[in-house]
Amino acid sequence: MNIVVTGGTDGIGLALVKNLLSLNHNVKMVGKDTKKAERILNSLNNSKLEFFRCDLSEKREINELIHKMNNLSSIDVLVNNAGAIFDKRELNSEGIEKTFALNHLSYLQLSLGLKKKLEDSKIGRIINISSNVHKNYDIDINDLQNEIKYTGWKAYCRSKLLNILITYSFKKELNTNINCNCLHPGFVNSNFGNNNKNFYRFLIRFVKNLFAISNEKASLSPLYIATSKNLNGVNGKYFDKLKEVKSSKVSYDNNLQKIIWQESLKYLQ
Repeated sequence: MNIVVTGGTDGIGLALVKNLLSLNHNVKMVGKDTKKAERILNSLNNSKLEFFRCDLSEKREINELIHKMNNLSSIDVLVNNAGAIFDKRELNSEGIEKTFALNHLSYLQLSLGLKKKLEDSKIGRIINISSNVHKNYDIDINDLQNEIKYTGWKAYCRSKLLNILITYSFKKELNTNINCNCLHPGFVNSNFGNNNKNFYRFLIRFVKNLFAISNEKASLSPLYIATSKNLNGVNGKYFDKLKEVKSSKVSYDNNLQKIIWQESLKYLQ
C-alpha cells in the first residue's frame, strides 16, 4: 500500500514509518525539518520511503503538498499525526492560532485535498491521531482560535476533541467510500512539547519520563488501524491503543459535529 504519514520525522510518526516499511509498504513521510528527514532517509536507506517537506500550520504549504501528492500514482491510507503544543499563543502567517491550524485544520485540509486519491483506492482509510485529553475541555464555538484566557494545554486538549468531531463527520458530510477513524495512542515519551522553553518544557519531560510509553509501542495502534484487514469497512470509531472505545459524550453531539465541520471549512476557503 501507499501510505502518507504526517509528522513522520519524529516520535510516533517515525516509529510508524519504520513499522510500515518493515511490512513492505510504500511510505510518504511528511515533515517540516528537511535536515532531520535527510538523516532518516540516509539511515534507513529504503527505496520505499519518500519525504515531502511541509509546514502543516500553513494553508498555502498544505495546498502545495496536496498538489504534489495528487500526482502520485495512488494513495491508500492517510495518517494525520502531526501536532504540537504551544505554551504561548502563536499565529501562523495568515493570523490563525497555531494549535488550531496545525492540530486540526491541517487534518481536514489534507484529508479533503487527497479525497479523490483515497476514494480511488480499494482500502481508502484516514486515521486521525487524537488523545484521551480531548475529555478535559469542551469546545467553545465562539473561541475556536483560543483567544480567551489562552493556555497551551487547553488549546491542545480542544484540538484533540476537534479531531474526533471531524472524524465522526467525515463520511456523513461527504458521502464517500473513505473510512475515517481516530485514536488515542497512549501517553508517549516522544519529543512532544519540546518546542517550548523553560519550566513548561521541563514539566512535560518530567511527566513523560515517569509515565509515558515508548514511541514504538504507541505506533502499534495507528499501524493496526492503517493496515489490518479486520477493519475493512469500519468507520467513525475511536480507539484507545488497539481497542475500540467510547470518546467523550460531547463528541457524539451531531449538532456540534455539523457546526465544527461548517466553521472549519470557512478557514479552508
